[in-house]
Amino acid sequence: MALQLTGSINITTGGLTTDLPGRYSGSLSGSFVGDGSGLTGISGGGAVDDFPYTGSAGISGSLEVEGNITVISGSINGDGSGLTEVNPFPFEGQADIIGGLKVDGSNEFNYLSSSNGAWSAGGTMSTGRDSIGSAGTQNAALGFGGYNQGFGAPFHTAATEEYNGSTWSNSGNLNTKACGMGGAGTQNAALSFGGISAPTINYSDQTEEYNGDTWSVVVNLNQSRARLGGLGTQNAALAFGGLNAGVPGDYLTCTEEYNGNSWSTSNSLNLGRSTITGTGTQNAGLGFGGNAGIPMLTTNCTEEYNGTTWSNSGNLNNNRVNSGAAGVQNAALGYGGNPTANRTCTEEYNGTTWSVGTALPATRQRHGYGGSKDSAIAFAGESCVTSTEEYNADACYRKSFYHQQCQTFVNNLNISGSNSTMNIRTLGSTPNPLTAGAIWVSGSAGAGCLYFSPNGTAICKISFA
Repeated sequence: MALQLTGSINITTGGLTTDLPGRYSGSLSGSFVGDGSGLTGISGGGAVDDFPYTGSAGISGSLEVEGNITVISGSINGDGSGLTEVNPFPFEGQADIIGGLKVDGSNEFNYLSSSNGAWSAGGTMSTGRDSIGSAGTQNAALGFGGYNQGFGAPFHTAATEEYNGSTWSNSGNLNTKACGMGGAGTQNAALSFGGISAPTINYSDQTEEYNGDTWSVVVNLNQSRARLGGLGTQNAALAFGGLNAGVPGDYLTCTEEYNGNSWSTSNSLNLGRSTITGTGTQNAGLGFGGNAGIPMLTTNCTEEYNGTTWSNSGNLNNNRVNSGAAGVQNAALGYGGNPTANRTCTEEYNGTTWSVGTALPATRQRHGYGGSKDSAIAFAGESCVTSTEEYNADACYRKSFYHQQCQTFVNNLNISGSNSTMNIRTLGSTPNPLTAGAIWVSGSAGAGCLYFSPNGTAICKISFA
């Protein structure tokens, strides 16, 4: 029979006494002697450690915990006004928000582009040219040299332009007018080498370094050449292939490495050619296409450089010369070039094979190029065009929306009344896609300028002093 007690229980010297029959209710103080295996419903304190605890805990009053509480599953009921350092994000799934959402700053959303890679129009260059040298990325490109009318000494140019992702601006000229040179580096640390120089139309060995403002002549190549491949950085560049004017039909295989101070000879290409295109780094370079003979013998040959030697890899799907390139050795893009059938063709390289991608909107060869496989740029080129095109792959992009700064004005824009305010979005680059009537303010290079597109193609700029 169960022991039922009422009244008080005194546990003092090991005895349990009560003077009232019935069921016990109240509190106990003291200690039990024994293993306690038959006790149930005991909530301990002091020297008793009930945790870790499983089951349902009914707590009336306050619960004080020193340390952290981790809720693995379940919910907390209440307004949560006393909770601190609660962070339910990053959040995955659908968020249904009832009421207003207040955000201090910008709202950023990731989105997937609707196409499998796409080319779109960029800014217009000040000087159109053919056989231009290039370096940099899509949002920080550099174009230099080339010829800006017809081939020949009077038409060679030393002009240099910088691109900020929206507009081109003029910078310091090359020391020597030239076209068909190799290029490497970034917008603020570029390298130009070889080419056909003016006014004497020599196949050049000259090297120039750019610091973001001016060009300076440095040490010469060991081999004079034009229409060569170039890649790498200002202090770790690679020059390979090209045409040797001293020997008719001499399509070069020689390779040179630049360390910021001097050029040194390295192992040769497996196939000699001019108008070869390159991308990547000095220790992981990629060269493809080119002209390997007379009359023009276009090739689809691809070679990889490991810092010491060249090895053959998967061929292009289309033979081409004078094409553009972007990316690294195992993730590259090749686009444009000659013959005619390939002047819009884009191909993607995965380190082993080439696959056909989205074509350029217009034919282009002997153009400037740069960037990555997912974010490339093409500018200038055949017929001395001034146009620019930007490539963005099918990938996850971040889209920013600015509170009270995301209005697009179409047709007529009328602002009237006293103390009227127009909130205009501040952007670091040209809106993509660009729509008719779009207005924005530059937030990066060119800051302080108001931009307006009346038709979704042309861009008008208003500068403020």
